[in-house]
Amino acid sequence: MKFRKSIAALLCTAVLAGVFTGCGKKDMGSGETEEPGRYMETRTELSGEMADWTVRQLFTSQDRLHILAVKQEDGKTRLREWAQQGETFEDVTQGWLASLELPTDKAWLDISMAETKDGIQYLMAGYEAVGEEYYMAHLWKGQNETAQDITPQKWRTFMEDWDGYPIPSGMAALEGGMLAVLCFPTVDIYSGEDGSLTESWELSGQYDAILANGNDFYLYGRSGTGTVGTEIIKCRDGKYNAAETIAFPMASGNVDFCVCKDGTLMAAGNEGIYKGTEGADGFHWEKLMEGVETDFSLTDYWCTGLAVMEDGKLYAMFQGPDSGKTLNRYEYDPDAVWEVKENLKLYAVYDSSILKQAAVMYHRTHPEVMITIESAYPMYYDGETDYNAIYQNLNTTLMGEEAPDILVMDHLDMDSYADKGLLEDIGDVVEPLEEEGRLLSNVTGAYLREDGSRYAVPLQFAFPMIVGRNIGAGDMESMETLAAFLEGQEDRYLSPRTVLELVDQFYPYFCREMVRDKRLDQEVLGRYLDAMKIIGNNCGIIDSRDEKERASNVWDLASEVRLAIEDVAGFNECMLPISIADYMEGEFAAFENCFIPSVQMGICTKSSHKETAKDFLEFALSETVQGRDYYSGFPVNAASLEVLAGRDRSDAEAEATIELAEGVVEFKILDYPAETAKRLLEICRGLQKPAGEDAKIREVLAEALEGYLKDTQSRDETVNRIEEGLKMYLAE
Repeated sequence: MKFRKSIAALLCTAVLAGVFTGCGKKDMGSGETEEPGRYMETRTELSGEMADWTVRQLFTSQDRLHILAVKQEDGKTRLREWAQQGETFEDVTQGWLASLELPTDKAWLDISMAETKDGIQYLMAGYEAVGEEYYMAHLWKGQNETAQDITPQKWRTFMEDWDGYPIPSGMAALEGGMLAVLCFPTVDIYSGEDGSLTESWELSGQYDAILANGNDFYLYGRSGTGTVGTEIIKCRDGKYNAAETIAFPMASGNVDFCVCKDGTLMAAGNEGIYKGTEGADGFHWEKLMEGVETDFSLTDYWCTGLAVMEDGKLYAMFQGPDSGKTLNRYEYDPDAVWEVKENLKLYAVYDSSILKQAAVMYHRTHPEVMITIESAYPMYYDGETDYNAIYQNLNTTLMGEEAPDILVMDHLDMDSYADKGLLEDIGDVVEPLEEEGRLLSNVTGAYLREDGSRYAVPLQFAFPMIVGRNIGAGDMESMETLAAFLEGQEDRYLSPRTVLELVDQFYPYFCREMVRDKRLDQEVLGRYLDAMKIIGNNCGIIDSRDEKERASNVWDLASEVRLAIEDVAGFNECMLPISIADYMEGEFAAFENCFIPSVQMGICTKSSHKETAKDFLEFALSETVQGRDYYSGFPVNAASLEVLAGRDRSDAEAEATIELAEGVVEFKILDYPAETAKRLLEICRGLQKPAGEDAKIREVLAEALEGYLKDTQSRDETVNRIEEGLKMYLAE
């Protein structure tokens, strides 16, 4: 569960004072006052003979744009090279490259081409050959019609410690016929004549890629020294021991780089396109375009190549939805004007893919509106969340002129914000969509209050999938049916849990029911405590867990346990637990018929852009945004849910290993049949109650249940302890 209700008292009265100050927000970027001239993105769809090829690299040669692509057929991988000729591309594949047919049909292979100033080409390819057990890298030098194998001896040497061969991840051509190769944990210099190793340095960090300009080479990645953001180092004169760090302003997301002949660096990612030039006092970066203006910010597009021409035009190749390829050009247009008239702020505790996608696509539909997302934590942050800091910072913001227009209520106390008049009633947006059948009202309807108002709506949801073997689906669909099955069972179904682990596993399914109208419902609580006691008896209660240990999960179903609960956030995420269930001839069910809402969007009453904010909210609920699997939730849009259920998921299939009682075996995560997809669809349409979390209830339950689960305290005593622990909290 990823959302948490925090202490309502943190919403101090000072916030309420801010409601009456007026928004006072400035409209940024008025097209009436901005001078003409800005960078523009031009998209070109590639077709024809390139349609069946996968682009692996974009580069320049003789000031022409080149494309290196691969295609798997007949158990082999073939390679082709195209060069731009006017508005089209011509096949310029040299004989030596055409003669190479790599003996692999796997999509996972590393390909990198490097070319010297005098036109000599080199190809590095890493792959697992058909019939071979290990991945291995190879290096060829182009010799007219013949590919000369100059694979370094280092790459042919098996490493016992790694249980495999070295894996180079990037290559660049230097002056003097030398090649710089990134091969963690080293960066190496090889002779372009015979592939002999001339110099090697141990890396201080793990870098993702390498590029070169003249005799200088650059390494870049997000994990060079463990710092947040991208790190770039420049190695002058082909020497890693002469490396210097180049600061880069982009804080998050993947970044692609390329270098001009004069040493200018070009960088592009979801935050924008940057140009870096070296001066007497170091590198200086200029932002050429906002990320929201480009395909780099679309979550279902990923860059497969970046190259810059001598005239400054930047090209990027993207792989898009349904394997479509797009070539984009970025160049300065002196006559283009900035069209933004409204700039809305959206605040979220955690960033998310669907938020980014909605903001980008809305701006493309409405160029006059920009949605700026501000988040306290990046999308994949897994550290401790400081809720006190979140509330204090947000409250301060709400009091000022820079208050957000849109609030994502995940991890925030939605009821407190609504009761204090900080949220706008959005029923006029959501209710018509529900009545027309465009939304899953079983999910969105949970936000309708008794007085007919509603202050938030989720864009996505997950549900807890319980997967088991040697147990029927009906016996594990709720805490009560599971307890009835486990009572008296000698076999253990879940692995041992601490009291807190057991509470965290199950209390979200009843914490909303156990409190009604600020009063503890003893009957409901007692019923769930009975079930939890039986479940705890079956799995066993432990005092603590070693830091290196973890509670069992779905991966352990084939060996240690018979039962696991996995939150599934979309049809693609269902592939793993269902594949394991099929492998073990087990069953699955939606536990407690419960859904876990996410990206719960509301509109701030202070906003001076309420109508635009409502229009954006309706757009975020539409098929345009909801019709993608973001691996972060099922869509609440009814049509999108049905489309995604019927989609082919074979491109998301994967291979892994799983541990059985007799040892580790290979395991395939496969798409499931249409009948299973239909069953998941019906599950989503039938989910009825939202899961909930409450920090105070969690704390009290963890303290009160210790004795009950260890048979030193009666149920009545436990209920009384819980009631006493929550008395003041519920009275607030």
